[in-house]
Amino acid sequence: MTGGDLDLASTLTDQLCRAHPQWAAPVHLSGLIARRRGDLSLAEDLMKRSLDMPGVAGREYAEYANNLGNLLYAAGFLPAAESAYRMAIASHELTEARLGLARTLLETERADDALSLLDGIAEKDRNRATALLMHAEALAVVGEPKRALELLTAAPEAVRERDAFWLSMGTRLVEMGRLGDAEMAIKPLLRGGAEPGARVVMSRLHESRGDWDNAVRVLAEGLVRHPHDVELLARGTALAWMLGDSTTFADRLTSSVNENPDHRLLRLALFNALSNAGRVEDAERVLREGLQRESQDEYLLSLLALRCALSDRSADAAQLIRLALERSPELELVRENAAIIALLGLQSTAALEHTRWMISRRPSGQTAWALHVLALRLAGDPSWMAIADPSRVCSVATPVAPSGFASVAEFNKELAIRLRQRHTLSAHPLVNSVRGGTQIEIHLASESDPIIRAFFDFIHPAIEAYVAAMPNQPTHPMFGRKTKGYRLTGCWTVRLTGSGGSHVNHIHPKGWISSAYYVSVPAEVTNDPNRGGWLAFGQPPYPIPGMGPLGWVTPEAGRLALFPSYQWHGVEPFGGDSERLTIAFDVVPTRSAGS
Repeated sequence: MTGGDLDLASTLTDQLCRAHPQWAAPVHLSGLIARRRGDLSLAEDLMKRSLDMPGVAGREYAEYANNLGNLLYAAGFLPAAESAYRMAIASHELTEARLGLARTLLETERADDALSLLDGIAEKDRNRATALLMHAEALAVVGEPKRALELLTAAPEAVRERDAFWLSMGTRLVEMGRLGDAEMAIKPLLRGGAEPGARVVMSRLHESRGDWDNAVRVLAEGLVRHPHDVELLARGTALAWMLGDSTTFADRLTSSVNENPDHRLLRLALFNALSNAGRVEDAERVLREGLQRESQDEYLLSLLALRCALSDRSADAAQLIRLALERSPELELVRENAAIIALLGLQSTAALEHTRWMISRRPSGQTAWALHVLALRLAGDPSWMAIADPSRVCSVATPVAPSGFASVAEFNKELAIRLRQRHTLSAHPLVNSVRGGTQIEIHLASESDPIIRAFFDFIHPAIEAYVAAMPNQPTHPMFGRKTKGYRLTGCWTVRLTGSGGSHVNHIHPKGWISSAYYVSVPAEVTNDPNRGGWLAFGQPPYPIPGMGPLGWVTPEAGRLALFPSYQWHGVEPFGGDSERLTIAFDVVPTRSAGS
């Protein structure tokens, strides 16, 4: 099998299985062969069968369970992968299984748990490349990028010889704002096996500098040698859209899907790009063409089911989501879409079942809690109010002017000048809620503008007061995550203009606390009796009867709104040709005190 002759390997394992029907090893090898051939369903069945066979215990059981975990993780079945890795660890202390579980915990937004698991790896294995790089990633995720960089800097020579090490080092350096050092780490990787990932990091480095031309160029050069790389294509498509190409932005990705029609990730990338650009009919066609080739694909089935539910084809939606659930009830995307479809169909019992499943798998999952609140509201269960009533969980503050400024208005005037200079793009990003405006990321670590740096100091007292006021409720999805410290995990500025500027109702799936700070707001928006341009809480983007807004924030320059990241929020379009300029950021809790 390792030599690549899968037919011969399959023949030999079949012979062994017939000759020794109670021997688990050839059954498990058959599962590995099936995985190499791409038959994941057969691979899963064979691997599970090998685990149940007589005499499989200890290290052998752990290795088989670990291989099953790797299969499930690669297929996107994260809860099932977690169970497999935990079975492996319970049977034998296998470092590979511990690393697989840590990777799964990182993917499911449990970085603290992942870090604790990595801390428990035996000393002799800590300097293995996979363990060290994953440890660095976990440290960065929990808000300790300096420790992550220190860990990488102290790596042994054997690890430093790997491309993956320098890719991780470059990524961490970009996060720390050390763009020159990051460029030196990444440049040697722009040719070779790590080229696609290196070019994505280099493109983001150029974005941090506001150098959009080079951000596009570095991706295009990579596509010459890797024309079907999903990350390069998806990022290139998104940049083309933001730079004003609303017609041909997805052409290259479309061509790649046409050349590789069975490549699920390419197809999903194209579907997402077209959907986010508002080309929903083209996006649906992409799904249907995929299902013509693989009629049982659970990803495509659940996405098409949701599309049907959103366009008043409830019978089609019910049939499609039933097929997806029968095939993959443990896939989070399937459960999420099933919950939304149940909500659209006013089926509160089914919606509660799916959202409770989601929460059990991802206890801090913001999407799970956002949908669960809707299910509770639909069921008439008043317990939603403790979770998402704006009067209980949202806050509005007016921060004090920074040192050196006579008033907040004076500070905002200067801040607005700096922000407008950055809004040079032609369209909103493909993957967010902005419509009729632009959104520009503010890179926290590399930001050098003193006025924008002053903004970060300006907001901290309000955040600290908001966190301090949270009651001690360990089971609450927001209050239960209260810790001694926090960190900003993202920051961006949004410029909306009248006659269409808006935010689609949404949540922030990777946050804890989300926000909106008003830098510049026209008087006609502040005083609009129809609340055009106002921040609305509680209304989802799905047309569910009875799920209107629960509260609003009147937009006034100098006000800072803080709210749970799972709280649905959006902005209605406003009229005129005026400008609404804001800064937003997400906050996550950290293990250590401070901000």
